[in-house]
Amino acid sequence: MRFTVNKSDLIRELSLINGIVEKRSTIAILSNMYIKAEGELLYLKGTDLEVGLTVALKADIEEEGVVIVSAKKFFEIVRVLPDGDITFWIEDEWLKIEKGQSFYSINAQVDDNYPIIPDYDFSYNTVTLPKTPLSDIISTVSISINMEMVKERALNGAFFEFKDNELTIVTSNRHTLFVASTSLEQTEDTENTNFILTKKTFLELKKMIQYAKESDSLLMGRDGTNIFFQSGSRVLFSRLVNKSFVDYRSFFTDQEQLTELTLKVLYMKDIIKELQPLSGQFSNKIIFEFDQGNIVASLQDIEGSVGIVRKPLQYKGKYFKLGYNIEYMSSFFNVVDVEEIRALMDTTGEKAANFLFTRNSVDYTFLINPLILE
Repeated sequence: MRFTVNKSDLIRELSLINGIVEKRSTIAILSNMYIKAEGELLYLKGTDLEVGLTVALKADIEEEGVVIVSAKKFFEIVRVLPDGDITFWIEDEWLKIEKGQSFYSINAQVDDNYPIIPDYDFSYNTVTLPKTPLSDIISTVSISINMEMVKERALNGAFFEFKDNELTIVTSNRHTLFVASTSLEQTEDTENTNFILTKKTFLELKKMIQYAKESDSLLMGRDGTNIFFQSGSRVLFSRLVNKSFVDYRSFFTDQEQLTELTLKVLYMKDIIKELQPLSGQFSNKIIFEFDQGNIVASLQDIEGSVGIVRKPLQYKGKYFKLGYNIEYMSSFFNVVDVEEIRALMDTTGEKAANFLFTRNSVDYTFLINPLILE
């Protein structure tokens, strides 16, 4: 086995592979990646058994072959080498790497004994997904995915629903819920279909979209409990979460009983920024008081220090007061870059507040549960 490949082409694919493989797996092979030189292409694979990625890139193949190496070590070596072509070859079950006056020899496994990553025929039963809106959705709604494993495994992922030529993606962490909806050109093969992607797959899909060429389509195919995404020469595979997601529509009942406000995003960001220095593990409740023409926000820390911020508000209704977790509010407004949002709020503090906005042809709704006011 011997091949030469450009560093910039290789490092781009290795960064994707490294997001897939397990860094500290008890199964040694899952810390490794698969490399195959065949014809005019170099094939790279990585998997943790639940998620897998296969990529192909052009290379100068002098001798075909297969090798399995540590994904992290291989990536780190290639990353620090100078730009330009790098040559690789196998010698006595060691992978040799040469670039100019730099030379490495790393332990390798010269066989095909790598976990099988399922494949999919994208020539039929596929759906074309909108890359730009989907990337924007993932960046936005991922703030409501649990960052730590919880018993409700479904909440460690993202719910996808295809219905009536529309794609809806929902995430929830029990305290907040984020819903994003966008139109699709065609959904013949996904009508009334839904599934849950793992958090890891959801975030890796975003990376694959970001690395895609503008001319590359994003295709999706499903085979039983497996889902596949293809963009250019990259194919992302994932096993689906075999659980039921929360009935997110049940949170949108009796909307007519909520009070509607228009909130200026810049004002809300300023409020949160100015009060966050007082927030902590036991002092994360930000209290908003809504009155005619004004919004007053306050936060008191565990030592009794208090911060108060006042901003103008276009509101002529009755006075009411609500409290929310400042960290959840901060996470939301950090991903919002529109001038104004609609807010539907329960003045009694019994129901979640709804924050709505539209961006890049996507309709977003963020729900956040209120905190009990003492």
